[in-house]
Amino acid sequence: MSKVQIVGIICIERVLVAVRDLAASRENWRRAGFAVATGEFEGDDIRIARIAAGAVEIDLCATHSADSLPRATAERGLNTEKSGIVGWVWGVKGVLISNERESSSVASIKSIRLPGLAQDSVRAEMLSSGLPGVVTAAAPINLDLESRRQALARLCGSNPNTVEYLEHIVVMTPVLEDAIAAHEAIGVPCKRIREVGNGARQAFFKLEQTVLEVVGPATRGRPGCWGLALMCSDIAQAVATARANGLQATDPKLAIQGGQIARIIDPLDGVAIAFMQPGPRRDD
Repeated sequence: MSKVQIVGIICIERVLVAVRDLAASRENWRRAGFAVATGEFEGDDIRIARIAAGAVEIDLCATHSADSLPRATAERGLNTEKSGIVGWVWGVKGVLISNERESSSVASIKSIRLPGLAQDSVRAEMLSSGLPGVVTAAAPINLDLESRRQALARLCGSNPNTVEYLEHIVVMTPVLEDAIAAHEAIGVPCKRIREVGNGARQAFFKLEQTVLEVVGPATRGRPGCWGLALMCSDIAQAVATARANGLQATDPKLAIQGGQIARIIDPLDGVAIAFMQPGPRRDD
């Protein structure tokens, strides 16, 4: 059987969020100040509503049946019956197909059709993530960061919460060393490890503007994606927009890494949301 080999991971191209009711989810994210593209994408029994976080797309994915996204993810031990972040798609320079034996970091080909930017749709090839409870895929990209940002801005419009880009994704995992090894095996090196107390550590991987923050061992709930931190140009406006639309949000406060941070109290479709605003870095 053919295998998929990825070449040159450039970025996190999109985040996939499983939702139960797409119309309700569109409204939830709109209330939090996100502009949602007017049209919806239909492919492989999945309906997708699209949100822009700078050059990174957030796809709200609702399924018509037990096929496609749920089936592809169930084979990797993830239950998508509940809402939440399924995983993400790596943007790569190329996706090569070969007949060589499968390596420990590469999965048999299983693809999913997703909406594209330079074309109507793209095929993302499912991969082994190296993270329990997380699904990843790889799709070739032909646009640079600024071109992707502009294309998504045209598609979705401006975010009233002033979100400009996805700053980081937070993931919980049982064994941090395994996660580091799996990512370095596919060409995503660990940039830094930070001790956070009680035996837990954070590993940081950065692609373009987005940091992948992997925390282990997971101490709260099951492993998997926990939430998104999004960089705003005006965090006070982000908080005010959420509150004006009936959502509870914390007041901005100093963030550990510098700048300010505020959170929406209740997760959106199982996704913890934090707003950030740049500022001088603070020492660990």
